[in-house]
Amino acid sequence: MKKWSTYMWKLIWVIGLFLLTIISYDIKYQIKVISGTTYSIVPVFWTNFIILFIWGVYLSLIFIKKWTIKINLPLLICVFLPCFLFSLFVPLAMIFSISLPIGDIWFNKAVRSNLIEMVAGLTFMLSIFNNLKSESE
Repeated sequence: MKKWSTYMWKLIWVIGLFLLTIISYDIKYQIKVISGTTYSIVPVFWTNFIILFIWGVYLSLIFIKKWTIKINLPLLICVFLPCFLFSLFVPLAMIFSISLPIGDIWFNKAVRSNLIEMVAGLTFMLSIFNNLKSESE
């Protein structure tokens, strides 16, 4: 019976993947329609940030095997924090009217890739629920 429950959890995860895809698409569409009528682009950037961060959190669920809180500080500080702060830069720049470095090719590629926000969400969960054994164990 334990073997079948593993398969069921993976199947439920895939169903949730399809549901999250549909929901995130609908939310992005609604925000674009609303922001098109109000001429405000700020909600689009915040929605994009939140949805992609949630995608990263959801993708991490397939990697977490044991739900005990054990913080991986190097992963939290060296990967999550820079990715999270970098992904917050664009929405905050829109609110506070900070000029974006449009001419920087690397910056544009990093922002448009939509990976930074997902990596932030993924590493957030993996750094909290660290399943790796340390060298001292």
